[in-house]
Amino acid sequence: MKYSIKSKEKVRALSTVSISHIHASKVCKVLNRKKFSDAKKFLEKLINKEVSINGKHFTKTSEEILKILNQLESNARTLDLDLNSLNLFISSHKGTTMYRGRRDRRHGIKLKSAHIQAVLSDKDGFGKKVRERSNKK
Repeated sequence: MKYSIKSKEKVRALSTVSISHIHASKVCKVLNRKKFSDAKKFLEKLINKEVSINGKHFTKTSEEILKILNQLESNARTLDLDLNSLNLFISSHKGTTMYRGRRDRRHGIKLKSAHIQAVLSDKDGFGKKVRERSNKK
């Protein structure tokens, strides 16, 4: 799978996990464009049920995203980058639909999956679309 974020940044992580892509997108929306250290602290609070997103804690999703952030952290440390100055850009997309096998007449069970992509960058406006207004008269 390719990255949806077009970037030449070297600190990236990509993963396919078996979680709901709807839950993943809600958590990623909160984490996107935050400082890396703040995002990691927020996920740990979410797992410990100190903070909620719209009244839900999304524990399984938070644990999986935290694993990806740990991979991202180790990638940044191998490149000797300062993690406190980097911003996190994270997104999630619907993954492949997998089926658990059953007998022929039962057709199996659908299993959920999501693709999660994370990039660390020092740019503040990374990924923003600049729209130019046309002067129509």
